[in-house]
Amino acid sequence: MQLMRIRGSVSRGLAVFIMLTLVGCIDLKQSIEISDGSASYQMEMRMSAALAQLNAENLGKFCESNDDFQLEVSGVLTRTIKQSYEGEDIVCRLLIAGPIREFGEQIAKMPKGDLPRMLDFQMLDETTLRIESTFEGNKDMTVSSAEERAMIAAMMQGRVLTWSVKAPRIVESNGDISSDSTQVDWLVPMAMAVQSPHTFTATVKVALPWYQLLLDLFS
Repeated sequence: MQLMRIRGSVSRGLAVFIMLTLVGCIDLKQSIEISDGSASYQMEMRMSAALAQLNAENLGKFCESNDDFQLEVSGVLTRTIKQSYEGEDIVCRLLIAGPIREFGEQIAKMPKGDLPRMLDFQMLDETTLRIESTFEGNKDMTVSSAEERAMIAAMMQGRVLTWSVKAPRIVESNGDISSDSTQVDWLVPMAMAVQSPHTFTATVKVALPWYQLLLDLFS
């Protein structure tokens, strides 16, 4: 996902300030749960409700009109968008669910916009799935001075980019894998995420053989 771009002839200091004002109050969370041959994907975006009012004529449909949620699914896949308010934030949640293979095939066929870049979903074999997600900041957010770095840290205090995956077995990942190898979590402070690309990867088993529990007992 590439965050908002600045257009026009403004000074670097002003451009950085405007960019921080627009995206400094954003959290982005993605999660996938694999179970019984199905995949459930959720993307959750939180931002200041006060800022959201600047970008939507009808705040009640802010989430539905957001470009990051503009994608269509068909067949057995389902898509829902929910909007809520939590504290000072407006929260947008996108949920896509359906059979794993249908999910992967439709994601692969989508135009190469934000979601396909953020969610590369590939079956390596009958039981092994690889998930890769790249979050790209905007080049205007790359800063060099101590003052700019301090401004980013202050504006994005507590805001994070997160991923979590639940599956019958996590094979490998660059995130933190749970002790029972059924969940992986990955987190990057948003102040770091907006300045350079960050990629989350996970290889998981979507199903385990019936004898796996016995192997686990003796491993």
